[in-house]
Amino acid sequence: MKKLIVSLAVALMPVVAFAQVIGNPVRDVNSLAYKLTGIGNTIIVILIAVAVIYLVYNILMFIVKAGSEDRKTYQSGVLWGIVGLAVILSIWGLVAILTNTFGTSGSQGPTQQYPQNLPPPVVQ
Repeated sequence: MKKLIVSLAVALMPVVAFAQVIGNPVRDVNSLAYKLTGIGNTIIVILIAVAVIYLVYNILMFIVKAGSEDRKTYQSGVLWGIVGLAVILSIWGLVAILTNTFGTSGSQGPTQQYPQNLPPPVVQ
């Protein structure tokens, strides 16, 4: 497990390195909230995928180990997988409620909220 975590960290290092280069820079609170919402949604989707894989694995092992004593551990794994999936989905719902409340869903919002500091126009 430790080798898997280390290999994933090494594989994802370029993503961290290019995080500042790719995408729009954070200029105001709206763009920051938009970026944080996108990161949160990505994390939630990854967590849902992991929880579903964990749940399916425990269900399959529960069926395969039908006559053995290990069945109790997989039964509790199925229960905790369902509980974990419910918690993750409720967090996703909470994020959706918060983004709709503060108006950061859908688009990044206006790119220019305040007037630019331009020189006065030349009168001829």
